[in-house]
Amino acid sequence: MRWKLLCLSEEGSTLVLTSLGMVVIICFVGLAIDVGNLRFAKRHLQAAADAAALAAALEVYSCQGTNACSAMQTAAQTSLTENGFSASTILTNCSGAAGSGLTITINNPPCAQGSSDPNSGNSSYVEVIASEKQPTYFASLAGFKDPTIAVRAEAKKTPNPNCIYALDSTGAFALTADIAAFVNSSCGIVDESSNAWAFGANIIASFTAPEIEVTGGSECLLCLFPSSPVTTGVTAPVPADPLAYLPKPTVPACGASTASPYHGSSSPLVLTLGSYTLYPDGAYCGGITIAAGVNVTFMPGTYVLESQGSPSLLGLIQPPGGLTISLLANVTGTGVTFYNYGPYGGITMLAPTVTLGGVNLVAPTSGTYACILFFQDPGNTTPATIIGSSSMNTVLQGAYYFPTAPVTYAADLNVDYNFLIAKDITFGVLSFPTSSFSNNYSTISNGCPLAGGGSVLVQ
Repeated sequence: MRWKLLCLSEEGSTLVLTSLGMVVIICFVGLAIDVGNLRFAKRHLQAAADAAALAAALEVYSCQGTNACSAMQTAAQTSLTENGFSASTILTNCSGAAGSGLTITINNPPCAQGSSDPNSGNSSYVEVIASEKQPTYFASLAGFKDPTIAVRAEAKKTPNPNCIYALDSTGAFALTADIAAFVNSSCGIVDESSNAWAFGANIIASFTAPEIEVTGGSECLLCLFPSSPVTTGVTAPVPADPLAYLPKPTVPACGASTASPYHGSSSPLVLTLGSYTLYPDGAYCGGITIAAGVNVTFMPGTYVLESQGSPSLLGLIQPPGGLTISLLANVTGTGVTFYNYGPYGGITMLAPTVTLGGVNLVAPTSGTYACILFFQDPGNTTPATIIGSSSMNTVLQGAYYFPTAPVTYAADLNVDYNFLIAKDITFGVLSFPTSSFSNNYSTISNGCPLAGGGSVLVQ
């Protein structure tokens, strides 16, 4: 009888041990489910943060030097929404406290990891940190309730691969090379005209570029073209004008200077015989004309050129305005932008035919108008002419932006970067048969403001 009772006692112990074992197994299974759920949620959040960083980096140029600007925040938040998230709290530049829901922090430049991040302080990069509480089910029974998961992503803007744009959407020969003209570009060419003869090259003319994209068609009359891959019938790019977002400079009152140094002018400024220094404080009303043999120094800043009066004799005589640099002039200016407000008067750059003179103009490397050398207002349709050669001491480093005006261009320049955006572009021979373009933006901390590039994850 005692033996029988002992057996019953062992059966009860086994049942208890089995029950306890099941509880432990269930706990481990529940913990595994919670851990797996947390890992899945973190991967999902990481993918969303990556996309948000890429979207925010696309807005680096649009922010125009303002760190983590509203356009960047909107792009990041829109990207999160598209990936199934909705941020309840948005912080910027390593400041503020996380909210109770999903919180994203947009840092431009990156700052979360301090000096351990090689891109810390570099405003070409955007850092996105996302965090939120993740509910647990079984682990909460053991006190592990709603832990916070956090992820980090970092991206940078990649440069636009193109540097020549003809914006005319319908015109014939929106972009063309005249007889014996050669175009040599290290970056792509875009012709947005849908015309069947949108792009042309005449006798012996040629284009050399990584890629040439033409919305319409092309023609080649006894030319060396194509010497580059040419794609016709392509869709016009978006944005059509990669600099359309640039704000127009404020037009100040006409300057009152009557002698050098000039701080603007109330009448056409014609510089002859001697040396002059110009400052960008006031508008140059009536434009600036620099004659042969004159030495002119432009101090850094944005020069506003405003025309004076209205056309006369049925519009045949245009009022003075714009900027004209004549042959044999000696002109220098570093960190300068010329805003040709107009509404009349063009930009005429004539390189010296001998090495007695030289034109050396370099755009700013930072600020709203970083990389912008010539900016003609869309309301000014006056044609521009740009002629020069490094062999004749010509340096024109920056963007030549004429969104509604035709440009005649013949300039073989040894510069780090230059890009041309105009309504219609004609590459001529004139004194210099080769026209050259480069896109080395390594000297520009935030790159050049040319929309249409991409973005890439770096961390």
